[in-house]
Amino acid sequence: MHTESTDGRAAGVPSSRGIALELLTVAVLAAAFLAVFRARPGVVDVLLAVAAVAFILAGYGRSRRLWDAHRIDAEGEPRLRRAAVAAGAFTLTALVVLLAVGFAVAYRAGAGQAAFERLTNPRILGAFLLYLPWALLQQFVFQFYLLGRLLVLVPIRVAIALTALAFSLVHFPRVPVMVVTLVAGAAWALIYRRHRTLLPLAVSHALLGSALHYWVFGRDLLGSWLGGR
Repeated sequence: MHTESTDGRAAGVPSSRGIALELLTVAVLAAAFLAVFRARPGVVDVLLAVAAVAFILAGYGRSRRLWDAHRIDAEGEPRLRRAAVAAGAFTLTALVVLLAVGFAVAYRAGAGQAAFERLTNPRILGAFLLYLPWALLQQFVFQFYLLGRLLVLVPIRVAIALTALAFSLVHFPRVPVMVVTLVAGAAWALIYRRHRTLLPLAVSHALLGSALHYWVFGRDLLGSWLGGR
């Protein structure tokens, strides 16, 4: 049972003004970082994300209380199963699209053999496994932290759109990636708001990220991470 503060909020829940100021500060700092470091090695993004997670964990209790104040739409059946079904449906659809685009790009560049080699590269599995913890970390930042605060400030649809936009903007200036992450970010935010579980989103994120790089961009993500090329 929640006790109420003098302004009607549950005790311990941050005020809307405080949340708005916090998010504004984060947005300004993130925008400055992206403007200064337009081209940066992947390790910089990883270190930044780790710092963000440390910051979020420091205020974990506040974030948890914010989410506890929101109703979960999907009750009854285990949330993990429902989230997995929703994320799986979105991921399968997106993979079909990426497969078609990747085939078209590779076929135009080098005909059928090039397309076959790109789409069947076995290194994509290793990339997925390494991508998974990185994807989980990102979903934690954008869903648990950002979406939870935006839901206090704006209507649900706006909060989901802003979360997706923020996820897209951190991939600036890679425009193709920004477009993909805008769509995927909206889907993941919708799923998390309803089911409150991150693992299916991280699996979806890692699968789609790996497929985007291998199938569409023709980039050996695993080789890049391991310093091969």
